[in-house]
Amino acid sequence: MALLMEDEGDEAKHKHFNYDKIVEQQKSEPEEEEVDVKDPRFQAMFTSHLFNLDPSHPSYKKTNATQSILTEKQRRRDEEQRRLEDGLRDQGEGDPMDPSLSMLVKSIKSKTEQFQARKKQKLV
Repeated sequence: MALLMEDEGDEAKHKHFNYDKIVEQQKSEPEEEEVDVKDPRFQAMFTSHLFNLDPSHPSYKKTNATQSILTEKQRRRDEEQRRLEDGLRDQGEGDPMDPSLSMLVKSIKSKTEQFQARKKQKLV
């Protein structure tokens, strides 16, 4: 309220920032890490789907910070995938599928083939 009541001569004192100038300044500055991706306070950004960044969203802004977050998220995803693959190799499992799941898949395939065969016989 106090800002509304001030004289117009005080406008220079409360001059607002220009977003376009800030973005341009960030683009012209040398590449530096803006977000500490190792900070434990940001772990949810890398583990929870609630904090995903969507580069296709209209309000997404490509900045050094968002790029470092996306890069770190991809690095962690690749690392997790490698760790899972190494774990399966260590266990000596060539096929990661559970035997009971494999039997279920075979059963469904055979029943589907039987159904398709009966359907063909009815049509002929």
